[in-house]
Amino acid sequence: MPLPSPAAAPARPDRRMASPKNLGLQIQQQLRERILHWHYPPGHHLGEQELCDELKASRIPVREALRALAEQGLVDKIPNCGCFVQQPDAERINHLYDFRLALELFVVDALAPLGLPAELLARQRAFWEPLVNISPRNAIDSTALVAADEAFHLELAQAAGNPYIIASLKDTNDRLRFVRLVVATNVSRIRTTADEHLKILAALARKDGVKARFFLTQNLQHARNKVESAIAQALTAAHRRQH
Repeated sequence: MPLPSPAAAPARPDRRMASPKNLGLQIQQQLRERILHWHYPPGHHLGEQELCDELKASRIPVREALRALAEQGLVDKIPNCGCFVQQPDAERINHLYDFRLALELFVVDALAPLGLPAELLARQRAFWEPLVNISPRNAIDSTALVAADEAFHLELAQAAGNPYIIASLKDTNDRLRFVRLVVATNVSRIRTTADEHLKILAALARKDGVKARFFLTQNLQHARNKVESAIAQALTAAHRRQH
């Protein structure tokens, strides 16, 4: 099973026929993508006029988009100063990991009594089994590996069938992707991740919810342990891009 291709950069929305409400949502999504992909680094000033000029939009949908992003915790609104991309914070990231763990424990609890669909089990095993013994000589595409890791957890959620869990997990994945990108670049971690994923699959195939919960918690904890170093590396990379 080949690694999935990295997602293409989001296309610029076509705003010619958009209603004011839809235009605000389009701008919100575009700004969100830029923030989460560190195109706008932490601390970056999101000036309304500059965004209007850049996005070729009026102030009302831009202002509405910034308000929504502030509610999502991606932007800080400072009185008399404007809006700034929120600085990453280890405590907040750890809260996201708590939330993600709660979501995914719900998923394994829902799946354990039923087992796994045979096609999902075979496909995921075929992908992760070769990575248990990946050689340091292999080229590592960290973006593709992160996409595969996200797809693993998301497919389990989709098999459980709760659309609200799926949507919440997608949003959490977006916010934690920069941590995964740091973790996934290490050959030892790739091997460990593959082994943990296979153990989760095996436990669910046996309908062993206790073991599935244990291996899932272990898998997420390994990523959580890298939060502070991931923040430092992401900030350094963003600073270099800006200079």
